[in-house]
Amino acid sequence: MAIVAGGCQPRGNVVVREQVVRTADGLVLPGPFAPKAMRIHPLTHGEVDADQIARVVLHVELKDAWGDTTKGVGRVQVQLWRDGANPEDGERWAVDLRSLSENASFYDSATRTYRIVLGGLPAWFARAVRERAGDSARARVLFMTSEVDGTAVVLRDEFVVRP
Repeated sequence: MAIVAGGCQPRGNVVVREQVVRTADGLVLPGPFAPKAMRIHPLTHGEVDADQIARVVLHVELKDAWGDTTKGVGRVQVQLWRDGANPEDGERWAVDLRSLSENASFYDSATRTYRIVLGGLPAWFARAVRERAGDSARARVLFMTSEVDGTAVVLRDEFVVRP
């Protein structure tokens, strides 16, 4: 039995480059399995915790060039606003997934998503979540990472979060 390994192997129309790059801030990025697509997973929902505090449980799924679920290293920005209103009037959150220990703490292996709990909701949506009625919110997520050559990559998605 012979095993042949190379630094670059095609799979379909995808060329796999087995490289790693270190950026100025120490970020290490995988080559072939770097995220190429992102979606806000339908598991995303509003809920009330044990202390009756409304929150959004955001599930973010990353996929590689073959459409398989993968992890990613980068920064996440979340924006939440009243559906139909001006996005600039919304609330914002930031999550840094560049630290590997922080990254691992957000990853939910059962769902293969990053599970990010958003507190400090706008009053109108917190009330809607507690009452399970009212206006929906629109969430926009940006996942900012890089290609192995350092080229910036921004993946984005939007999702309607129902109370």
